[in-house]
Amino acid sequence: MALAPDRAAIKALEEALQAVLAAAGNDPPPTVVRRIREGLAAHAVALEAARFATDPIKMPRATFDPADPKAIGRMVSIALLAQPLIPLADVRAAYGSGVYAIYYRGDHPLYAGISGSETPIYVGKADPANDDASTTREQGAKLTGRLLEHAGTISTAEGYADRLPAHLSPIRLDDFVCRRLVCATNAQLVAEKHLIRTFWPIWNSETKACWGMSKHGDAATTRANKRSPWDVVHPGRAWALDARLVDSLTPAEIELRITNTLARVPARRDHAALLEEMLAGFRQDDGAVEERDEPPVGEEAAGPAPDEAGGADDT
Repeated sequence: MALAPDRAAIKALEEALQAVLAAAGNDPPPTVVRRIREGLAAHAVALEAARFATDPIKMPRATFDPADPKAIGRMVSIALLAQPLIPLADVRAAYGSGVYAIYYRGDHPLYAGISGSETPIYVGKADPANDDASTTREQGAKLTGRLLEHAGTISTAEGYADRLPAHLSPIRLDDFVCRRLVCATNAQLVAEKHLIRTFWPIWNSETKACWGMSKHGDAATTRANKRSPWDVVHPGRAWALDARLVDSLTPAEIELRITNTLARVPARRDHAALLEEMLAGFRQDDGAVEERDEPPVGEEAAGPAPDEAGGADDT
């Protein structure tokens, strides 16, 4: 006796799942495991959508949980965007740790696609002086300290302008503005991640476009053998000018990565529209807001390597 269509479909689904598990074998190669996990994850979403479509009682897309890390990341990010823009050159020491965003307003050809926009060129976090800090004073002057450090790095590159080769363009500290937000200890961790996944800022190492601005340098005795992309196009830091270093990417490769990033994640131009986009992540009855988990240039693109001078980017 033939099965009813619905029972036959469910039976086929069960058999397909068993076939997938059987294909893994006892000791599958890592590539097979990765493909199976990615495939099952995609079909799990489809299965949940099918269950939702056949349920006569409507289910909200999500339940708001203020303790959920993703919700915290969105809330802190929105609070950051509510802060006024101030010139990076005007930052003064103040207590507090948290998150920040740096924006470009100049005419450097590499950054024409984001200049004057609501897309930051770099976002970061400043962890508190004490992991269990409960007050702003206990957190220390960490947030402004990070911004002052970045201002100093840009000033160093600006001071090298008269020695730049013809194919490079200078940057000026006066062309940068920033937003900063002092927040509760540990909230900065999830907020930074959300900001990176929203904007994919081209100076952040996760974006794999022009990383290296937040490197601290190292002693000659621990010198590595590669120069970060940021130091390739914005030379000036003494430790990165060492003749023993080779460029990790050429200026042309850096420009291509920046172009590809902005093509896939266009700069936001309207502040109100950006806030609306952020708020959409909290809506329970609309379609889900997708977040890109891999860099716009592709997961396979080479990023910061252990053999780069300056150590790991400090975010």
